[in-house]
Amino acid sequence: MAWEVSMAIAYIITIAAALVVIARLITFRRHGRYRPGVAVTAWLIIVATTCAAIFGPPPSDAARWLIAAAMVALAIALIRTGGNVAHLIRPLRRQ
Repeated sequence: MAWEVSMAIAYIITIAAALVVIARLITFRRHGRYRPGVAVTAWLIIVATTCAAIFGPPPSDAARWLIAAAMVALAIALIRTGGNVAHLIRPLRRQ
């Protein structure tokens, strides 16, 4: 019983965070130039979060909570950057 409740809570958190991520990326308005690499990255984020929400959590309890935490962290980061994926990947770029 407790296992099912833990699974359901992790899945609800994952779905909620995925909806926030997808909504924030879809409603992003850019005011600069078009960068294909950033656009592809945003598209891949949308695809990955949609797959995580549709296919459900993995069977491992630790992996379930790890995915839920990663989705929440991604949602918070996208909200803080206003949905700008370029700001998320800026530290990864070469100088």
